[in-house]
Amino acid sequence: MQPWNERPTEIARLLNPAFCSIIIREAVRGFSDQGEDGMPYPLAFLVLPIVLHRSTRNALPNTIATKMHPWIEQHQQVRVDFARRCAAIIEHTREGLIYAAANELLEFSDEAEILIRRKRLRLPNWPNDSEPTSCLDRARFLGRWLSQAGNTATVFAMWGVRP
Repeated sequence: MQPWNERPTEIARLLNPAFCSIIIREAVRGFSDQGEDGMPYPLAFLVLPIVLHRSTRNALPNTIATKMHPWIEQHQQVRVDFARRCAAIIEHTREGLIYAAANELLEFSDEAEILIRRKRLRLPNWPNDSEPTSCLDRARFLGRWLSQAGNTATVFAMWGVRP
């Protein structure tokens, strides 16, 4: 991982640990909203490559009633370069998880699940049509969708990556 002061400005702003942590937190919140105890740790590594990639984020369905496997089959373009995106952003995901844990936004269970800490979080007052707001909304949806998609190995296979 590049030292903070050596990162390109665009990368430092988009992939800063605080922003990544709230995106992951929203996905975990969505996952937990579906009655699940916590999101399996490996699934956190799918969140940023899906949500931060605009065309993938915009292609996501609007309802969790849409099953993931048939949707991916109909939207093969979301898998193009997905494995590379996952690998390129893995350190940013780790930084986001560490930041979230250090700031008591998330915690980890003994069963390798990520749990929401019920700490109140004040988000910046982003406009409703802004990209950060869209990322948070889609992250919450993605968490809900992942909770309905099957076990972790199945989800990774659908997206064409390995845990």
